[in-house]
Amino acid sequence: MAWEAVSDTDQLEEGDMMLVHMGGQPICVVRLYEDEAVAVHNTCTHQQQPLNEGYLQEDDTLICPAHNSRFDLHTGVPTGVPAVDPIPTYACKIEDGAIWVDADQQTNDAAIPHAPYH
Repeated sequence: MAWEAVSDTDQLEEGDMMLVHMGGQPICVVRLYEDEAVAVHNTCTHQQQPLNEGYLQEDDTLICPAHNSRFDLHTGVPTGVPAVDPIPTYACKIEDGAIWVDADQQTNDAAIPHAPYH
């Protein structure tokens, strides 16, 4: 797999997120600012809940909707309990009016969580 356009920039507003499936993995893409988006694994490491149903904070933190685990979207590191393990983060860029993700370029060394949902 290589870079793949997952959305036009006008389809994902600042502060919004979307779920995409790449390489058999659920990935949450978050549009942070006009010129920045991030991609993280969509599965919370606490109890494997879908993160795309969560809440984005102004400090670029994603809060899991189930138990309020918090993750830094740039590093994947949990910033609030109950999660203690990081989520994988992936290469993501905005270019040519699209948001691009390369799911083969994991940008941290977090283990891939197993997603029990579909």
